[in-house]
Amino acid sequence: MSAVETVLIAVGLAGLVGFLAWTLAARRAAEARAEDVARIAQLEATMAASVGQEQVLEDRMTALSSRMAEQQRKDFLDIAEERFKRLQSEAEKEAKAQITEMEGLVKPIEESLASLGEATQALEEKRIGAIAGVERQMQEVGALASRLGTEASNLSTALRRSSAVRGDWGEVALRNILELAGMNAHADFKEQASTDTGRPDVIVNLPGNGVIPIDAKATAKHYLEALETEEGPQREAFFEQHAKALRGRVTELTRKEYWSSFGDRAQFVVMFVPSEALISSAFDRDPGLHEWAMDRRVIIASPASLIGLLRTVALTWQQVQFAEQAQEIVDTARLFYSRMATWSGHFAKVGTELNQASEAYNAAVNSWETRVLPQARRLEEMQVADNTSAQLKDLPNVDLALKEPTVPDDDE
Repeated sequence: MSAVETVLIAVGLAGLVGFLAWTLAARRAAEARAEDVARIAQLEATMAASVGQEQVLEDRMTALSSRMAEQQRKDFLDIAEERFKRLQSEAEKEAKAQITEMEGLVKPIEESLASLGEATQALEEKRIGAIAGVERQMQEVGALASRLGTEASNLSTALRRSSAVRGDWGEVALRNILELAGMNAHADFKEQASTDTGRPDVIVNLPGNGVIPIDAKATAKHYLEALETEEGPQREAFFEQHAKALRGRVTELTRKEYWSSFGDRAQFVVMFVPSEALISSAFDRDPGLHEWAMDRRVIIASPASLIGLLRTVALTWQQVQFAEQAQEIVDTARLFYSRMATWSGHFAKVGTELNQASEAYNAAVNSWETRVLPQARRLEEMQVADNTSAQLKDLPNVDLALKEPTVPDDDE
């Protein structure tokens, strides 16, 4: 065989081997592809089954979730309803309690408002009545003022023309001041009491046997004339004459020397002027009048200053009465203590005598038991005594525990 043939045979064998190898490889590849396709199909089937199971599971989960949600909703509603009912019950109780409390608070307010309404209505009725009363009183006051104006004009005329009327006016005003000060006639003061040097209108009694003579001087003629005169020199002249007249009254009282009739009991005399305006006008024109009168032991007193003086006197009398009552209480207490001391002595003597009587009684009982009773028993045994129910009695001893009265200490 030639070399060419050998090569061809080798090539042909190589080709055959390659073909067989390719065929085997192709068959294996085909088998592998078939296996892959089978696996892919299996996987797809498995996946399809999984998808179905997932859908079923999803449907089951959805259903379960729905049931759970429904149950939870129902449970929530039940719990909410129960809590709501409980809260509603508590709220109703709280509301009732608050209503009761509010009623307790509101009821007194309503009662107060009702009372206030009634009081307001009553006050309104009283106010209406008061207004009507005020209107009536105003009418009466108007009529009274008109009448007083007429009477004042008449009084002014009478005071200017008559010194007797002026004197009566001063005395009446003085008596009113005495009553207003709370002083009692014949006890605290005397009216029109005669003295060696004259007769003052009133003599006021002071503690310690002192007195205050008071004389009323209604010096008003020139003052009233000045009031009826228009502003000008003539009016001022009347006021000057009024001041001089008041100074003249002081001179008259100084000459009477009422204080000399009472010795040391009177230190000064009071000249009562029944109008503040009369004194003020005189002091304005004669500033040294008051001091000048004081130097002459005359005190010029207006109604206000006199009532202050008299009330001071009344207060002094009250203090004296208090002191007298206090002294009376002290005297009574001393007498009571003295009598209690005497009584305590008698009481202590009774205790001593009771003790002595107890000792004497016990001694007699001892003698009875030791000397008399044994002999009497022997007589009974000898049947000397008659058969009567009368029998000798045993005499008990007496033990008196008398407590001696003692004076407690100050600490007790």
